[in-house]
This record gives sequence, C-alpha cells and structure tokens, in this order.
Amino acid sequence: MTILTDQALEFAREHIEKFYDSDFFPKPPEFQALWHQWGEVKKELSSKNVAKLWVTSPRAMTIAKPKAGFRVVHQLEPLDALVYSALACQVAPSVEAARMPAELHVACSYRFQIADGSYFAGGSGWANFASKTEELADQFSHVLVTDITDFYNQIYLHRLNNGIEAADGGLKPIADDIETFLSMLNEKASQGVPVGPAASIVMSEAVLIDVDVFLRDQGVSHTRYVDDIRIFSDSPRLLMQVLERLTLYLYENHRLTLSSDKTFVMEAKMYVKEHLHNTYAEEKVKLLETLEVINPYTNEIEEIEIEIDDDEEVQKAQLKAAIEKVLAYEHLDLGLARSVIRTARRHKISAIASHLLHEFEFFVPAINDVVLYLQEVTDETLAKELRPQLEAIVDSGALDSQLVRFWIEWYVAQQPIYMAAPKLYGLVFGGPNVENQALAAIATKNIAWVRDHKAGVYNLGGWARRSILNAARVLPSDEREHWLKLFINNSPVILDRWIAKWVLETT
Repeated sequence: MTILTDQALEFAREHIEKFYDSDFFPKPPEFQALWHQWGEVKKELSSKNVAKLWVTSPRAMTIAKPKAGFRVVHQLEPLDALVYSALACQVAPSVEAARMPAELHVACSYRFQIADGSYFAGGSGWANFASKTEELADQFSHVLVTDITDFYNQIYLHRLNNGIEAADGGLKPIADDIETFLSMLNEKASQGVPVGPAASIVMSEAVLIDVDVFLRDQGVSHTRYVDDIRIFSDSPRLLMQVLERLTLYLYENHRLTLSSDKTFVMEAKMYVKEHLHNTYAEEKVKLLETLEVINPYTNEIEEIEIEIDDDEEVQKAQLKAAIEKVLAYEHLDLGLARSVIRTARRHKISAIASHLLHEFEFFVPAINDVVLYLQEVTDETLAKELRPQLEAIVDSGALDSQLVRFWIEWYVAQQPIYMAAPKLYGLVFGGPNVENQALAAIATKNIAWVRDHKAGVYNLGGWARRSILNAARVLPSDEREHWLKLFINNSPVILDRWIAKWVLETT
C-alpha cells in the first residue's frame, strides 16, 4: 500500500501549474480551487493509501490525426490528475536508472530527470534519436523500421506493474497501486494508459525496458523513440528474423503488436536520404531554425529555444511566411504547425490569427494550440476582427468534432464581444457543454443562467456540477453565500466542497 509523499505531491502541483494536466484539453478552473486550499488537499491525498482513494473515469474525446482517422485522448478528474502525476514522480527515478544508459542513445525518448515541475528536464531526446539513426546508417547496410500499434491504449497494466517492480523491487507496493489506479480509471479494464497526461510517458518507458534488452540480445544494433524502433544490420535476412522474434516476444510478453503498415526493411543510407534528409525534412529544419525547437511527441517546447527577430514587424513577417509554408504541404505537419503557433503565442504576436481561422479545418489536429494562442493574443480590437470568421466556423463541419467544438466554445465563452453575437451566443448556450456555458455566464454576468441551473445541480456529472458552483460568483452576495454554504455543509463530494469554499473566499 502506497502513501503519496509530500515531495511527490508538491511536484505534481508544480507540474500541472507550469505545464498541463492533459495536453489535449483546457486546464480546468478546479485547479485554482485546489491551490487555494493546498494544505487541506495535500492532507487529504496523503491521509490514506492510494488504493483507498476515490477514482473516477476520465473524460474521453477524439482528436483528428493530420492524414486520416482519429485518436482517443483523455482528461483525468483534477484530483486523479494530481495522484497520477505524483505516482509517476515517485517511480520515475528508478525507471530511469533501469533503462539503457542514456549515452548509448538506444532508449532516446524522455530521459527522466525530476526538476522544476518537469519529468524530462533533459528534453525529449528526439535529436539523439535522429543522430543515432544516422550514425548506425553509416555502420550498417540495412535498417528495419517498425512501431507498435496504438501503443498507449494497448499497454497491458500487469506488465507495467512488472516493469516498475523489475526496475526496483522495493517499488512493488506502488507498482501494485499504479496498476489498480489505472484499472479503476479504465473501469476495471486491464489495458491502456490515458493519452494526454505527461505521467503516461513514464509508464510507457517502464513497459519497454525489457524490449530494449531483448533487441540488444539479438545481435543487432537499434535505437528507439517511444514505440518507434529502428534496427540495423548488414544482413536483411537477419533483420527479418529479428522482426519475427520481436513480433512473438511482444505478443507473448506484452500482448502488443507491430504496425504492418509502418514496418519495412530498406537500405540504411537510402532511408536516411528519403526520410531524414528529403527536401521536405530539410525545409522543415530551416523553418524551425527561425522559430524554436519543439518536442515532436508531446509537442512541448524544449529547453533550447531559438529566438526570432527582435523587431516586431520582422517577427510578423517571419510568422506569416512560416504559417504559409505549413499550409503549402498536403497534410498538416503537426510538430511544425505547433512550433509556429507556440512561437507566436510566446511572443504574443496576433499576425497569424486570421490565417488560422481562415484555414481552420486544416489546423483542426492542432486545435488545442490554435485556441490557446487565440486566447493569449485576443483583445477587444482583435475580437472584433475575428468575429465574422468565428461565425463562419459555426456552420463548418469542423465543429462536428466534440473536442473541436469544446475548444471553440471555451474560447468564445470567455470573450463578451463574441457572446454579444447571436450566432456565437447560440453556439455556446445551445451546445451540450455546461462547463463552457458556465464560463460564458461568468463573462457576461448571466445571473439567470446560474439560477436556472442551481436546482438541478445534483443531477449533473462532476465537471458540470463544479462549473455551476464556480459560476455562482455572479450571484448577489447573500444568495451566493447561502447556497454555497449549504454545499459546503452537505455535499458528500470533497472536491465540490473545496470549489464552493474557493468561490466564497475569492468573490
């Protein structure tokens, strides 16, 4: 049985404050309530064994892939996000110590170093993966390229437990609790880690430690970035034998399968030329050199940043040229698009806002970065300029996606100028997302909406219920205090009570 340590909980708070709870959803206001009464929150989360904490299934939606199809992404309930982040913090050092030595550049992805709220203080490792690929391509004639199908969703939780215990036998109790915690998130299913929290990267690397050892023992050289594996040899025949053995090993020991569409053997130098140094790849590198280095898997900004020009007009021209280059490709390059958008967001340059909305459907796979950028740069003048484009988007097929609609509603709801437009007002208040309606009620001081939802608040799910509690801040003081005190005294859900207390004390 595991008790979360004070150090791990403090790390979890710093991680979520500085970065995110999920890379695919807006950060919910509940965290502000948790930070407001952090002493009580820590006391509660460390007062009982992890296995005894209440766990709720995460929110799940789909996000479009750049070429075709969708993937399922998740957002954990706020307290669950804290617990998961803290659990990952407690096992990450031992998982790191058990991996192939970093200097070998075999397991390149996310070498763990807990510091300043980040699991990956050393960066993503993508550059090491690319350079190791080129180094091995110079040494061997052929390469086998493969990756694991739907990796995060197929991780077998008992093998994750085994991987953590193998890293450090003293972690067996926490490994058991992590398996139980994830199984409860999955409604008792024994497969899958949530896609979105950074903590899942720690878990995924724990699972693959033995796979790196297995490949080393096959007499071949390899390098790996998460589930993307490149294996080198002078013998194509040996590579095919290794592929067969790896396929069987992954199935028998992890119940994982390799993607047949992404598995092939070819000449190593030709692979480097066609996949690492083709015209498209080199153009992309040149473009990124004018912007910033970006983590291509989680799309986090790396520690190393290359600043754009200091002159604001030159910055605008650079970013416009960059976004037009992104638009010139047949499919959205997700890493490149996010790099451009995040650079514009960091420098608070609104020059590409209209471009993003004009080509909105093309940028849908990067919807989270698009909207976070818009939220950062929008002022009253820009809102008036963008409103017609947003109204046009309301009628587009892009909003058929639940997650895309959620993000656009979230952005529109917090801008009174948008909410004054009947079409955008109808988008938010005529939609299914009570959380975004609550944000709009706060932005527009819509007392009637809050009163209309008070009576049925106990019949709603946690996200919606808490959003209405937050919106109570627009009510007259006596009405607000009376209702929230009733919640504090009577609600069986501790997070609801904390939200009510936060609203009372910050209004």
